[in-house]
Amino acid sequence: MNSELKIVCDRLQKNINKFSSDFLKYSEEELTRKPAPNKWSKKEILGHLIDSAANNHHRFIRSQFESEPFKVIPYEQEHWVRIQRYNEPDSKFLIEFWKIYNLHLHSIITNFPEDRLFVKCVSTDKREIAENLFLLIKDYVDHMDHHMRQIFT
Repeated sequence: MNSELKIVCDRLQKNINKFSSDFLKYSEEELTRKPAPNKWSKKEILGHLIDSAANNHHRFIRSQFESEPFKVIPYEQEHWVRIQRYNEPDSKFLIEFWKIYNLHLHSIITNFPEDRLFVKCVSTDKREIAENLFLLIKDYVDHMDHHMRQIFT
């Protein structure tokens, strides 16, 4: 495995191990409270991370067989969170779903073919700035770190 990819995989595994138990230390009231009307609650941020896993899942698979440059299809995150009403489901269910999904992504990333890691990426969304597949994978974990800091601070 590429050494840079191994670092990213290790970070993802660390997040999976730590996040689940730490998230459930909050009360349901703390998890569903929105800091402002236009801001997400902790549960909605977790839901957004589930959506990120879902969207990146298909990216990580498609990128292994589609032609270059790989086209990164953006998604409308605000709509995804609003439509799925992440404040309503049981918190234990959401965190377990997030954990299982990321264990699956960890397996995909761990086995990612080295000859595909630096395939060029393009997107119509300016927020999607990864130049290649390795950076797309790294951005997934960086994005997770960003939102974990939001939840825990």
